[in-house]
Amino acid sequence: MSEPESPSDAQPPELESFDSLAEDLQKGISDLGWTKPMPVQARVIPLMETKTDLIAQARTGSGKTGAFGIPIIRAIDPELRQPQALIMEPTRELANQVHGEMTALAKHCGITSLPIYGGVGYGVQLDALEAGVHIITGTPGRMLDHLNSGRLSFEHIKILVLDEADELLSLGFWPDMREIKSFLPDSRQSCLFSATMPEKVLALSRAFLNEPEFVSLVEGHSSPSEIEHFFCVTTAQEKERSLCRILEYEDPDSAIIFCNTKDDVRFVTAFLQRHGFDADQISGDLAQAARERAMARIKAGELKYLVATDVAARGIDISDLSHVISYAAPQSPEVYVHRTGRTGRAGKAGIAISLVSGLDIGNFRQVQKVNKITVKERKIPTDESIVDRLRERLLVKVEQEIRHLSPTDKALRVDRLIPVVEAMAADEEGRRDLAGICGAYLRDHRPETTVRDVKVSSDEAAETAPQRNGGGGGGGGNRGRRRKGGGGGGGGRRR
Repeated sequence: MSEPESPSDAQPPELESFDSLAEDLQKGISDLGWTKPMPVQARVIPLMETKTDLIAQARTGSGKTGAFGIPIIRAIDPELRQPQALIMEPTRELANQVHGEMTALAKHCGITSLPIYGGVGYGVQLDALEAGVHIITGTPGRMLDHLNSGRLSFEHIKILVLDEADELLSLGFWPDMREIKSFLPDSRQSCLFSATMPEKVLALSRAFLNEPEFVSLVEGHSSPSEIEHFFCVTTAQEKERSLCRILEYEDPDSAIIFCNTKDDVRFVTAFLQRHGFDADQISGDLAQAARERAMARIKAGELKYLVATDVAARGIDISDLSHVISYAAPQSPEVYVHRTGRTGRAGKAGIAISLVSGLDIGNFRQVQKVNKITVKERKIPTDESIVDRLRERLLVKVEQEIRHLSPTDKALRVDRLIPVVEAMAADEEGRRDLAGICGAYLRDHRPETTVRDVKVSSDEAAETAPQRNGGGGGGGGNRGRRRKGGGGGGGGRRR
């Protein structure tokens, strides 16, 4: 896929130092300990100064807050106590972090910043809005609350920044962002920052940006791509648990999970089903009717996870497949191409994740070399990161649902219960009761937010595999023996 068109191939020279900036702004830069522009700042600041729209591919921690923060501060009129710059972030933590850096940068310039996000009281935000602020940094949901109630106006917004755009979309903010767009003036500068540039991010850019320049600060990426490639290192004994963690964190709309053997297909399917994942299987020894049922379900969007061997998956064409996951490392470079080619079709975004155990790393490097691709390593999500991710997704959904209630319904179904919740949260015993109530509600009404316990032994889970196939086949039983160090071809390959 070609990169976005640019108005001009001639870009302004890079910023070599901060010496040309106003003295008050230099003081803020010095307070942050910045001595010279980082690469993203050197490239982006001159471009933003031309007032053109911009797409920048840059990692978190690369210095991009300064890259858009410095031009924002230079563009703001301190005498106008109205929001003139809007920075949208995917989480409250990022909103607070960016707000802190913006506050430090603007400290000596008479420019104020306000973080706006959900999950906290309205009082501080309302007081600040009434006093007047110049920069709004926050999550879309709470911004819409203030916009729809008339407490916030974007009439004077000059610069819009969509930061961590890939994360904004993965957490489900797209409907909120489209609504926010209706409150923005047409004559503004819009800039999008993202670590990755799949089609879904480019679709967002087309909705908000006008003939943007494109800058990439990510090594090995000179243009957007449809498929993002990652690998996660894990042990053979932890592969099932690692797979569950990846699925919980990613929460793909649909995925194919590839295994190298039919035994592994049966085992992985049973393990996922045992832990509450909506999974089914296709393999060579499955009855044709059962294979067709599984295929029909995933094509219709009624099944999230399909576990398959490479042979059984031949001919599969699922237009909206978002993820391909290799439970077992592919046995040849060609197999990797065939697997990952199942996603990212017709210009749509796709993610390919490979679980690689220690003895597979050499082969996996050969896969990258032959296919001339660079696959980035990702860490297996931790318990804490999964809980944070689920919390953020839940907050987005709850905010969206509450915002669309009528005032009467909101008063009856939400507002009158707030004193009850506050009273329960006042002491430790009440907080335990409240946690139990919330957990029971999420289990019954929000199963996608359930944190699954995947700490059972693989041998225990393997016992379920023969049951699913009427007790025959022996795949699960053999699997259990292999994991204790016995023979069995598939297990040897995994190690």
